[in-house]
Amino acid sequence: MWAGLDNAWREAFELAWEAHAAGTIPVGAVVVDADGGIIARGRNRIFELDAPPSQLANSRLAHAEVNALAQLGMERAYRDCVLVTTLEPCALCVGAASLSRLPLVRFAAWDVYGGGAGLQHVELEVARELGIAIEGPLDGPLATLAEALHLAFFVARGDESNDVYITYRERRAELFPLAERLVAARGGTLDDALALIDVPPAGSRSA
Repeated sequence: MWAGLDNAWREAFELAWEAHAAGTIPVGAVVVDADGGIIARGRNRIFELDAPPSQLANSRLAHAEVNALAQLGMERAYRDCVLVTTLEPCALCVGAASLSRLPLVRFAAWDVYGGGAGLQHVELEVARELGIAIEGPLDGPLATLAEALHLAFFVARGDESNDVYITYRERRAELFPLAERLVAARGGTLDDALALIDVPPAGSRSA
């Protein structure tokens, strides 16, 4: 399954793993153009002090999708571009994609706590729709990996009173063993994470 992914998904997962290793929420996002080329990259930096130019850190707004979209300049429109993210975007990120004039968001895994995919069907008070389509999740183990990575952050914190932790315990309890293994593997590589869900290593190719 990993070998069959296009470059945008691969990069988004690499960014999510980088966020995991940095101790912040493991979500990665990229923006691709009509030819499939990556024109912007971002990852979650909420619990980091520093960020590259034009990106946010040490802020609750420092979501992966926002950090990717913030790099899109004003010199062109982005009606032919797609935002690809490892986790269902929240309301903030759906709004940011809409304001950036992107027509489509694709996500790898549901966010059972804060996902905002349903907003694509909501009409705003200013009498216009968001004008964006949202597609996902992926099929198979990579969706499980993306969702378990999200949970792993909250497992690592050990705060069982946290609302996100409680929601996962109530709705996705079966993910906890994998999330715990991902916490233990945080000092390793994405290949280590792929091995936990029996996906061929990131560097491998199908015959």
